[in-house]
Amino acid sequence: MNQNMNFSEFCDALIRALTPMFPEQTTISIQTIPKNNNVSFEALIIHEPGTNISPTIYLEDYYTLYRDGTSLDELCEIICDVFLEVRLNHPIDPGFFTDFAQARQRLIFQVISYEKNEQRLHDLPHLQYLDLAVIFCCMLRMENGETATVTIKNEHLALWDTDLDTIKKQAFANMPRLLPAYIQPITDVLRELATEHPCILPLLRLSEHNPDIPRLYVLTNETQIGGASCMLYPHILSDFADSIGKDLYLLPSSIHEVLLLPTDMRHSEASLNALVRQVNEEQLPLTQQLSDHVYFYSRELKSICSCAQDNSRSYSCSYARADFFHE
Repeated sequence: MNQNMNFSEFCDALIRALTPMFPEQTTISIQTIPKNNNVSFEALIIHEPGTNISPTIYLEDYYTLYRDGTSLDELCEIICDVFLEVRLNHPIDPGFFTDFAQARQRLIFQVISYEKNEQRLHDLPHLQYLDLAVIFCCMLRMENGETATVTIKNEHLALWDTDLDTIKKQAFANMPRLLPAYIQPITDVLRELATEHPCILPLLRLSEHNPDIPRLYVLTNETQIGGASCMLYPHILSDFADSIGKDLYLLPSSIHEVLLLPTDMRHSEASLNALVRQVNEEQLPLTQQLSDHVYFYSRELKSICSCAQDNSRSYSCSYARADFFHE
């Protein structure tokens, strides 16, 4: 087999090789899946007869394996194993997608960058909060106990004969029930990670015993997926800030969590922003990045401001209420 196929040729060859491995009426296709921050991936969709939902198998990593010498036959075996592991044995009730009475109890929201997703947002009902966009999803519970989400598009609102304000209120009411938030010291997170990654132990010891290292906390939800949205939960920031008696910096470490830095005084926003940018550039995939700068929570105003520089290199001080979406 020619190991020099380009990605498009590889996808075509993969479909031809996989087709005989499935029942006759199975359809196998390649679809472009839009992701966060204007990134898209090519995915394999295997649709079996009698099912109305299919696993999404992204192909970039498989193409890398192919270029590194793995044969097409071996890749097909791997893909079949993955498909069998993640497939659903029972179809999802189509009423979930057509009946708003069913869907509304599973509505949730996520926060993403507004600027980096501006084109994608044309198709999505959304709200703007500072320089972030709030989008909406339906959360599915899988048979294996895991969760999956379906992003809500404008076409869903038309199908449900509802509007943005309705799904906003429902999603914000659902979130604390479906995805409870929690805050824990980052040392606790490091301690959990150290059980599987002993290389973290020196960092943990340094964090616990060095008084010069700021006390950081992690804000996320119980799934640790899309947990940065917890910053907009009612009272989550005000209750925590009041409990420690300090204002907070919010470091958007990813779309999955936010780091909280208690402070008695304003830190250098330039240095904090530089830290966020460094993590984004060197450690975090583009699809997981939320923002290139920090946010500041004021206990007095019960509001958040974006600590982003404008073209004049000055910092924005425009505040938005932390309970903006709960009015």
